[in-house]
Amino acid sequence: MRWFDIILPEPGINPQLDRDLAEVAAATGTFREVQQREGLDAPGLLPIVEAAGRMLFAAVARAVPGAFDRSRRAATLESPAVGEEAHDALAGFHLVVDAAWLGLPWTWLHNGLIFVLEQHPVCAGTRPAAPPATRGGRPWMQRQLRAGYLVGDGGAQDLRAVRDQLQTPGARLPELLFIPGHSDPQTRRQIYREAEAIADALGAGPGGRPLARLEVPVDAVTPGLLCEQNVAFQILHFAGPTSMPARHDDTLGEYWMNRLLEETSFPDDEALAEALGCEGEVLGIDPVTSLLDDICASHERRGARATAGVPAGGVGERVAGGPSWLLDDGPVAPETLAQRGQLPPLVVSNSWCSVPELGARFVRAGASTFVGPLVPLYSRPARLYAGHLYRGLGRGWCTGAAAWQAAAACRRELGPEHPAWLSYGVLGFGSLSLQYL
Repeated sequence: MRWFDIILPEPGINPQLDRDLAEVAAATGTFREVQQREGLDAPGLLPIVEAAGRMLFAAVARAVPGAFDRSRRAATLESPAVGEEAHDALAGFHLVVDAAWLGLPWTWLHNGLIFVLEQHPVCAGTRPAAPPATRGGRPWMQRQLRAGYLVGDGGAQDLRAVRDQLQTPGARLPELLFIPGHSDPQTRRQIYREAEAIADALGAGPGGRPLARLEVPVDAVTPGLLCEQNVAFQILHFAGPTSMPARHDDTLGEYWMNRLLEETSFPDDEALAEALGCEGEVLGIDPVTSLLDDICASHERRGARATAGVPAGGVGERVAGGPSWLLDDGPVAPETLAQRGQLPPLVVSNSWCSVPELGARFVRAGASTFVGPLVPLYSRPARLYAGHLYRGLGRGWCTGAAAWQAAAACRRELGPEHPAWLSYGVLGFGSLSLQYL
């Protein structure tokens, strides 16, 4: 697969582009208004998406003439072959933009006739598509670069031919941690159905061997546990409500806050430390006070909401703190996950408006690639998309191509008027593949 970079000027260099992108952001605001009035999957949403996409396409084309011309002399990146023409013959567009604009709906790019996404994978990042060829790069980057020189039996270079050189039969598979978000009992059942769809999709890779292993925890995933163990996984998949933000006051009640208050009433300091998971914390910091501060800050942020493709703090603004993953025992932010070690290369957050709310923050915190919804959508299409995404990844497709395939599959199953196929975005390295993790 070939990737073409489209490098946009940084804010302040091209005032016209800045104005155009701000206009696109304002236009996407009406998307949420129509959803509230007509429903999350109303056919009336597509004209809004088309109009915003045309504005976005025109803005990019003005700033970078010939941006979408595939007859360029050379592609930015040639991904190693998978052995499937549908993947290997693809050409994708990688938009290099400032972090302030990552939350825009780049997959809505529309040339006035069709969406670019109908034919080409689209992703956005703060760096070019090609992984840096430096020793400081992440291990998956180095493995992908070396894979271009591997040759299998008969001179073949596709994944099936060289997989044993990448991953010997006894090697440990990359692991995906499934993280169920805090939600009401009905949504929780839907969330675990998503885990089943992912397990199904990863079941058979090239040669009948899976490329990754799914781990679904039996017990609740707490913020402390996730912070300690996230470095042990190559992929984090967070599943939460996609039609609305997770709330502390859902039908489970203030579960995690009540539990905290119960635990802090224990008279035994050792039992308290064990219950809160604060053993070994830095001296001088009261973990209970710190956690209560986080709770208060989280409640203050509950009023912050994102419009379609626009960060809650406004386009062009870097939101400090902001929304987080809400687990049963409390919230956890991308910045917190990055404090105790590198974030896994691939983060998928199948939760409400996660690209504009969390995407840029996860990329800045160290994730190589981030996938998630741009806008609110119902759980069924969200679950369908997740299954198709991992079906492509499980066959060796790169993330950008797998997301493109998932969009096309949702379009076929739900119809071209259903907005689900345009509801997801890919940030960071769209060339990341499971076989190199």
